[in-house]
Amino acid sequence: MAQQAWSFKAIEQDDLRYWGNDGYHDNSSVFYRYDSFVANHKNVKEGDIVIVTNRDSVLGVSIIDIIATQSTIKKRNKCSHLDCNAKKILPRKTIKPEWRCDNGHQFDVPRVLFEPAVEFIANYGEYYKEITDISISQLITETPRYNGQMSIQEVNLQWAIELLGSIPADVLDLKAEEADNDIPNLMTDDLRKIVERQIKQRRGQQKFRDKLLKSNPICAVTGCELVDILEAAHIDAYRNDSHNHISNGLLLRSDIHTLFDLHLFAIEPETNSIRLSTGPLQHGYQQFEGANLKIKHKISHSVLLERWKKFNSLKEK
Repeated sequence: MAQQAWSFKAIEQDDLRYWGNDGYHDNSSVFYRYDSFVANHKNVKEGDIVIVTNRDSVLGVSIIDIIATQSTIKKRNKCSHLDCNAKKILPRKTIKPEWRCDNGHQFDVPRVLFEPAVEFIANYGEYYKEITDISISQLITETPRYNGQMSIQEVNLQWAIELLGSIPADVLDLKAEEADNDIPNLMTDDLRKIVERQIKQRRGQQKFRDKLLKSNPICAVTGCELVDILEAAHIDAYRNDSHNHISNGLLLRSDIHTLFDLHLFAIEPETNSIRLSTGPLQHGYQQFEGANLKIKHKISHSVLLERWKKFNSLKEK
């Protein structure tokens, strides 16, 4: 399928304007959550360019590395009138009843429905670049079918490629024999080549990965020795070549790498022990809780500390 570009609107919990659900827990520079109730959820794919925004500003640009999916139950808040199909309900701070729907009904509490859905987590943190000189109005101009109420919208691909061009040239020019984190040319490659490139992207930049393999060729969490599925993970997300120092790296099995990118586990900086969030603890990863990292190289305490702070801040939400 041809490469496309999308805008992802990331809204903080305290800035919700559409109260049909409780919002999503995103880390806008690393990943974006959405579900099968969101328009365009079927169209977004790995390798697409993403421009991340909040309600007022363009925040950054990147390329989607991997999209994880899982079944979930979605909480939906509805008008309390059973025959009302209003799409929007709003809380009111000073007026009673507290709630009002866009059909004019007023009520004390919403009617809550729990419906099966598919949750998607688009991970793009590896090459995320902040943007400070592009306005929302410029983004709107480059959005052919702009709708202010939509969270995911298609954007002019050529314009998005130009924004993405700020990524270093060595990232944009993958050689077939290299295991570089790179952007696949989805317009011309056949499916086999695309798969090969995606595997190389996840393995990590070649020299960086080779250093980690030379130090200790096993997954730092699981002890897995199957080198083919071990990936070079940056503790502090890659920004330039200085981030490819081995002290900023861990060799991780592919699924563990994804958990790490999503801040679903972290490393306690003082003990180098592994701490998992609730999800992995309840879904088959509990044996790694409290285990020590299986590494032979020294990791930067400062980057571990920053990861640890982020992990704990997300747990508290």
